[in-house]
Amino acid sequence: MRDPFEERYFPLKRGFLHRSKRYRRCRSLPVKRTREAGKLLTLTQITMPLPENLPAGKKLLFISDWHWHDSERNHRQLQELIEYTAKNPPDILLLGGDLCDDAEYLDSLPFLLEKLSAAAPAVVAVNGNWETGKRWLDEDYFFQLYRRYGITLLENDSITVDGFRIFGLPDISSVNFRYLNVPEKDETKTDILMTHSPDGVISADHDGFLRHFQLVFCGHTHGGQVRIPLIGAIYCPSFYSVKFVSGIFERRGLKMKMIVSSGIGEHAHTRRFCCPPEIVEVVFK
Repeated sequence: MRDPFEERYFPLKRGFLHRSKRYRRCRSLPVKRTREAGKLLTLTQITMPLPENLPAGKKLLFISDWHWHDSERNHRQLQELIEYTAKNPPDILLLGGDLCDDAEYLDSLPFLLEKLSAAAPAVVAVNGNWETGKRWLDEDYFFQLYRRYGITLLENDSITVDGFRIFGLPDISSVNFRYLNVPEKDETKTDILMTHSPDGVISADHDGFLRHFQLVFCGHTHGGQVRIPLIGAIYCPSFYSVKFVSGIFERRGLKMKMIVSSGIGEHAHTRRFCCPPEIVEVVFK
């Protein structure tokens, strides 16, 4: 008997593989990578053209795949992040899912969320496949946990913050991914899509779902986690191998740009190689 998860999830691969051909690397946006955020975090700074509805200088900070396991390294990364945001405060902090590494570390998440909630005036999150897979928890467990710290968790819903309308797409592994609400265009807002995996973006690319979004944030790939010098990543947890392992992509026929972050994440018992932890900062100028 097949696992219901497999019945729901893996058929998506067969139907949507051809849609990846609509996407290509974007090389038109200025990108700068530095260690300004600290010794343990690479800061990727991306400059976006200024939409008509936004004042210049609006800043978004995206972090994903922390896989928090309450280690000394985790705490040092968090301290670097907090120090950076204190000096360079973002208007909105976006959390891309897979916040925790394993269930034994759930009790330490309040400490992390309390720190993150103070890093920006608004903090918005989506679930990753890690959270989605914890079906033994109450359905609203993570909604309640985030809400306790003033963080908005989105799943097939949107929120308007400071000139942005942010839509949270469920992770592709969620049953709720099958019931997408196509958002209407609001000319007065800059539409942003956030979801955990680039596979989810490509699988949702039908019936005009993506047509209003100017910017998409996702993670999940860990940048391949292990990269070989001069070759790059050799594996990525994606239907599309390493095509969307990290970087900026554009969708042909749309103005949308998709940012795939390598994320912060390391599991408690695995390490990165030639693939430094990353936070992504987008500035509108």
